[in-house]
Amino acid sequence: MIDKEQLLQTCLGFQEETAAFLDRLVRFESISGYENSAMEWLHHQFQEVADECELVPVPEEIVNDPDYAFRTDDRPYSGRPNVRAVFKGAGNGKRVILNSHVDVVPPSMGQERPFDPYIRDGALYGRGAADDKGQVAVIWTMLKIMKKLDIRPPGDVIIHLVIEEETGGNGTLAFIRRGETADYCIIMEPCANNIITSTRGAVWFTGAVYGQAGHPGSSQTTVSALKMAIEAMRIIEEYHDELLAKTHADDPLFLKFKNPMSVTFGQLTAGDWPAMVPQKAVFKGVFGLLTTPKEEVMRELVERVKTRGPEWLKDHFEMTFQYRHDTCRIDPRLPFVQKLMDCYQVMGVKTEIAAQPASSDTWFYTNIMKIPALSTGAGEITDCHTATEKVMLRGLSVEAAIMILFLCS
Repeated sequence: MIDKEQLLQTCLGFQEETAAFLDRLVRFESISGYENSAMEWLHHQFQEVADECELVPVPEEIVNDPDYAFRTDDRPYSGRPNVRAVFKGAGNGKRVILNSHVDVVPPSMGQERPFDPYIRDGALYGRGAADDKGQVAVIWTMLKIMKKLDIRPPGDVIIHLVIEEETGGNGTLAFIRRGETADYCIIMEPCANNIITSTRGAVWFTGAVYGQAGHPGSSQTTVSALKMAIEAMRIIEEYHDELLAKTHADDPLFLKFKNPMSVTFGQLTAGDWPAMVPQKAVFKGVFGLLTTPKEEVMRELVERVKTRGPEWLKDHFEMTFQYRHDTCRIDPRLPFVQKLMDCYQVMGVKTEIAAQPASSDTWFYTNIMKIPALSTGAGEITDCHTATEKVMLRGLSVEAAIMILFLCS
């Protein structure tokens, strides 16, 4: 029987080592596509705390998988493996997969020392501190403490540390195509210690509109691709509003959010000269979804723009999709969900079963592998991808204690 107070104090007493591990990990500039050095270092670190640890190559042919998203700069996968580790259980319990990603988004404008982390008021600042390297530090700390205390969970704990989560989950996709099974999966993400059983889906899109270029004085023969692109974006927003109204109440956990499936237009480029009607306009963005299958959303986006707008768009509009995460959910009453909630409460940490208005890799396990998956972890999503990204170090230590209690009790 684990003494929860002793366990918590042991994890808190290990906080300096956890901070040192996270400090070193943040220093790797592991932007999606450039994770190789970080993964090699993690392979060495987890070899010391796990019973098994291996570098798992991501096959180049993954680009042909129907659920493949995209990669940055078309960098090859050679030299950018995932890391798989196993902490052996006693042999009489359920197998669990813990997943966390090592890639990060680029630094934010004005971000202070993104890859030179520093500690202020108990928080470690730096790119990836919360999303998601702090969660990797939790997993490492958890294994380190279990080894130190010589305690074993009933079943095997399988660690999936992955590349390219931020660009659509290609690292996790490569893992699940290997066919590894477990009884359940926990995706470690900054969830403010909540237990996420419903996860929004999302598709990243690129829309291209072709016009008819010309001089501003020849308005009778020109068609502005820019104006047509703005019209296409208006139609997409109308579809979003309609779909939100139709599906918002399908999953009650999403009702606390006014708009849990936002549509965002992040980029718009058009034209070559201020005094020329533009020939081409390209816009890029992300469209959230709650319960509608991603295939239906993608089909409807294209059809709406071609049929609900100016006649010109019917034959002069194209849309491609780079990132396709399906929505997913599991029953909050599942025993492992309730057990995790009990562990949070026993440790005195406020938690609730909740929905996440952002996509994650949970759907790969839940929808494709049929392994029930949830997300949880320390840190706030509001700190992620910002110029002040941070994570509270005490929170990581407490999270490690909770995960050990969950796995071993």
